[in-house]
Amino acid sequence: MEYLTDIHDSLKTINEVNIEYMDLFEHPELFYGTTNFTGKHLDFCKYPKKARDEISQFGQGAVSEMNNLNSSSCGVRLRFKTNSKRLIFKVKFKRKWGYLKMVNWGSFGFDVYGVVGEEYVHRTVFAPSDGHDLFAEMIDVPYNGQLCIFLPNYNTIEELYMGIDEGSTVVTLPYPPKKRVPVLFYGNSVTQGAAASHSGNSFPNLVSKILNRDIINISCSACCRGTDTMADLIGQINCHTIVIDYTRNAYNIDVFKKTHERFYKRVREHHPDKHIILMTSQSFNHWFDYDVFDEIVTETCFNAISNGEDTDLVYQKELFDDDEYDMIAIDSTHYTDYAMNVVAKTICDLIERF
Repeated sequence: MEYLTDIHDSLKTINEVNIEYMDLFEHPELFYGTTNFTGKHLDFCKYPKKARDEISQFGQGAVSEMNNLNSSSCGVRLRFKTNSKRLIFKVKFKRKWGYLKMVNWGSFGFDVYGVVGEEYVHRTVFAPSDGHDLFAEMIDVPYNGQLCIFLPNYNTIEELYMGIDEGSTVVTLPYPPKKRVPVLFYGNSVTQGAAASHSGNSFPNLVSKILNRDIINISCSACCRGTDTMADLIGQINCHTIVIDYTRNAYNIDVFKKTHERFYKRVREHHPDKHIILMTSQSFNHWFDYDVFDEIVTETCFNAISNGEDTDLVYQKELFDDDEYDMIAIDSTHYTDYAMNVVAKTICDLIERF
């Protein structure tokens, strides 16, 4: 890795001979998992202005996280096929410091996989050290030229260039025809990717890998509040399945009672026939409030099923034994890779039943 002072700096330690660069922001067709484009350029912003502005009612913590993360690239994948033998990435980030409880490979990392048929073969992950927001890295291309790169879960990419061998080509790598309609995720910091060891190991990204299917992840730490605006945003997105991980950010039992089922019903009005998966809380510290939260989620699901709606429940505490709690979360909440994988496979099983 080489650190830069300007995105167009000539590299000193990485050989750029016979390399030509493409501005990837001018090639939105190579990216999967975005919700919004501005003109011909790529835009990672997940929320309309109304949704960003209404976060102000939830306190300074939520405002800060929305300002930091509303354009994070969580869930976004760069997928393509190339006959170039090597690639050089030049990256400019919004933030140069990592996040508490996460390694930089998880929060800032580009997680690189070769795609062989429906299988994902992990090749490498690269991310800068703390204190750096502008860098370059070179990677080798697999023999078949097919790559899927999971972008950082907890940073915003402001500039992104990819260098390829002169005269080589880069073309899209679409998902199989029956797997192009995405699974949509809406949730909290865990759903965004905390605290996976590398970006491809958040449970939404694992679902994408396991099923070889497109996803969209509109999760944002501290900002999952189950508002009507977000329900209407979800209602505008064509999707195969909707996964709602709305619990922890509510904080207050009375608020949660008033908002959880209402939020679900508003989403359901937009998507009357879609498969919706509701998730209980990620809380393993025996805090009573979250037991009550889980009862509320369960009741919402029971009412929906009783009404004949295509709704499922992932009761997260039941996925793990009590003696596993020290292995599934780095604190009382934020999942390790092991727990991310268990949750992802549970969701995949529910999706594949249909």
